[in-house]
Amino acid sequence: MGLVSTGLGEMNGYFLLQRCRVPSKVSVATSVFVVSITALIAASGHLLGFVQSGSETLLTVLRLALFTVPGVILGGQIGPLVAARIPQRVLEISLGFLFIFVAALTLGQVML
Repeated sequence: MGLVSTGLGEMNGYFLLQRCRVPSKVSVATSVFVVSITALIAASGHLLGFVQSGSETLLTVLRLALFTVPGVILGGQIGPLVAARIPQRVLEISLGFLFIFVAALTLGQVML
């Protein structure tokens, strides 16, 4: 499908494509919609938890969001343009190394 693994959304897309024979455009759009609603509800729950934790925690989260959101928006626009110019195999290998690197960092933090 060309999407990052999103758990429920990807299973939904696979089911729609393979079992129900729904066209891929409809399947992908449905999967993205399901993931969007799930993320919106989860974010709302987290926001409520941050508000209940106090102003210090909420302020820290809002500061992080202030710097993260523009990066996500820019990356979402620039990423597909860059990915279109790089061969698929190179992207796959690079992503594999990135995942191994992140896993090593995570393991290093757990072990220390």
